[in-house]
Amino acid sequence: MPAFPTRPLLRWLLWSAGVVASYVLLAWGVLGVRSGDVVLWPSAAVAAFAVLARGPSMIPAIVLASWLSDHLLLGWGLQASLLIALGDALGPLLGLWVLQRRPGGWQGFQVMTDGAWFIGAMGILAAAVSAVVGATAAATFGFGSSPASSNLGLQWWITDMTSIVVLTPVAELLRRQKWSTWRLALHWEAALLPVLAVGGTLLVYLLPTGESALPIGLASLVMLPLLWTALRLPLVVTAALMAAISVLIVTATLLQHGPMYSMVGPDRFMAMQIILLALSSALLLAGLMANERTLALKQVRDITATLEKKVNRRTAALQIAQATTHAQLRFQESLLNALPNPVAFSDPQGRFTRVNTAFNLLVALGSPEIHGRTGSQILGPSLGRIWEEMDSELLSGSLQVTREATYLHPDHDPTVWILNKALVRDAVSRQIVGVVTSMQDITAIKQLQQQLSEDEQRFRFLAEESPVPLVITRLGDAALLFSNKAADDLFRATFSQNAGLSMRQVWADPADRDRLVNRLQREGGVVRGLEAKFRRFDGSEVWLLLSVTRGRYRDDDALIFAFKDITEAKEREAELRNLAYTDALTGIPNRRYFLARAALELRKAQREGSPFAVLALDIDRFKQINDTLGHQGGDAVIRCFAQTCMQQLRGQDICGRLGGDEFAILLPQTTRQVAFDVAQRLRLSFQEASCLPAAPRADMHLTLTASIGIAEFLPTASIVDVDELLDRADQALYRAKQAGRNRVELWTGEFPRAV
Repeated sequence: MPAFPTRPLLRWLLWSAGVVASYVLLAWGVLGVRSGDVVLWPSAAVAAFAVLARGPSMIPAIVLASWLSDHLLLGWGLQASLLIALGDALGPLLGLWVLQRRPGGWQGFQVMTDGAWFIGAMGILAAAVSAVVGATAAATFGFGSSPASSNLGLQWWITDMTSIVVLTPVAELLRRQKWSTWRLALHWEAALLPVLAVGGTLLVYLLPTGESALPIGLASLVMLPLLWTALRLPLVVTAALMAAISVLIVTATLLQHGPMYSMVGPDRFMAMQIILLALSSALLLAGLMANERTLALKQVRDITATLEKKVNRRTAALQIAQATTHAQLRFQESLLNALPNPVAFSDPQGRFTRVNTAFNLLVALGSPEIHGRTGSQILGPSLGRIWEEMDSELLSGSLQVTREATYLHPDHDPTVWILNKALVRDAVSRQIVGVVTSMQDITAIKQLQQQLSEDEQRFRFLAEESPVPLVITRLGDAALLFSNKAADDLFRATFSQNAGLSMRQVWADPADRDRLVNRLQREGGVVRGLEAKFRRFDGSEVWLLLSVTRGRYRDDDALIFAFKDITEAKEREAELRNLAYTDALTGIPNRRYFLARAALELRKAQREGSPFAVLALDIDRFKQINDTLGHQGGDAVIRCFAQTCMQQLRGQDICGRLGGDEFAILLPQTTRQVAFDVAQRLRLSFQEASCLPAAPRADMHLTLTASIGIAEFLPTASIVDVDELLDRADQALYRAKQAGRNRVELWTGEFPRAV
């Protein structure tokens, strides 16, 4: 009887069958939608996931699945299909090899470096290997009757890279996901954000395709719920949502819907792939960054909570010991009856006259054996000497004497005592009749104090050596009470240089500290995740993420800060914000920023009843200039044109590049006559500007002129939005073109003649 396969072999067979089926079915589905333009190739993601999940054992399944897809579904030749299948398997295998060489090993998507390594190894390297092998196969064997394009390798690489980065993280995260994580994600955000993202995508991509740029603007709004999801929800939710939206965008575009399809040029699908690749990579890294931040905050909270518990326990024990000590000291003045502490009376010559039971037990002698003898005779030479010195000091004029001494009993361990001595006077004559001595055992307190001192030293060591910058300041005057080494490095100064000095100077805005103190009072003494700008002691500025706790430090009301340097993240945010609103060629506002500012000015003018004007500018015969000087020369002319505009405008005016050689200028609080004068001044300045180099040939004559159209907004006008006002300026511009160019025309309400 043949033996049944072992469990590992059966598991391998099931995985292999699943990989082959998924690979072929997904390839068949993609080719069924549109075989001519493949934007996503999910089979590449299946191969990458199979290698990540099961390792090199999945290589035979990947080779078989790729060969079946290439040879049977695509109809490629046997040799080309086999070579491509080997490349599709070699790429993920090489990517896995690189991931395993990561310091500490690759354990899945845990931190941001895991995502970066995955994108580099699986997204870039594995896809590149597959693309190189595929392009080589096409060049060597050909693809049957289908001619290979000149940029096949680049298209192949970008398609596989986009598919792996968009789809593989979802499968890998789902494989590693625990049910407890899903339960934590089940709340209103997990339901609302995917609905907003998917609904917004469907809305944008179901709109009719036209020349309007509005759908592209609306498509960017889908980023908001996606970014919210990356920062607030588990990473698997973000990855799944991004993959679903990517599939929706690709499907709608291939079905000739949405703003991506309206893009002009043969490389629009490649542009869409790059957009999806960049968006998926950014969201993956953002989600992993949020994971890192959550883990760091949790560690800080755990350390703080542990230290607080230890300090509270030690403080409570010390308070109990001190309360016991004070209670025992108050009983010194009472009678000897039933006192728990050893108490003894002696005459002015130092001889014992009376002791209580506790004293008898201490020295293990009865009262008859003690009476008439001195302290040295009963307590031994060490404690006896201290005893007699205290008597002498008391009799010489001191009202009360207290000392700490060690009693070395021959039959017990050494103990530490507090000795309190006071004079006993006759109630009538006030003559000294003797000395009363009470003794208190503080051995346990001494041991506790020693333990507390050791614990404090350990706490200070942990705080001092912590990689998290920690600072403690006094609540009232912000004086520096403590800072560890990490904080000294962060602020570029040492604690010894600034101890006791006010730290208000390190806040970029000292009012931020006052607002923080008020917030601490409202929120129970703890504030986490606050971002603020600080100024180091060397004058440089830094953005910090801080968690603050109000507490006590060495009898002072204090604020305990934990910092994290987020300067690089803030700089990246500012750079992205600048790229979103600035024209890369000229450095002036781009179309998006100009329209946004124009909308604000329109609402302001409608609210205040003030006029303003919009100028539409166009360089005359720019195509001729561009064809003569080339693209670099044309770009230089556009930059010079923009600089000339900016030099002629006021500080409150706004000049923006709408696209190509089209510009627009917003003139707030400006009438049409003033706007006309400004336009004429601009027109003349363009003619006088040295924007054009010498013509390449003597028979060629180039001049730089501009046509300008003006539209005015009046409080009584029924203009709905900025687009309508800009359209009027365009009509006036077109009329200036028709009238011979190098002119300024005002909008009169008449449409220009069609040419």
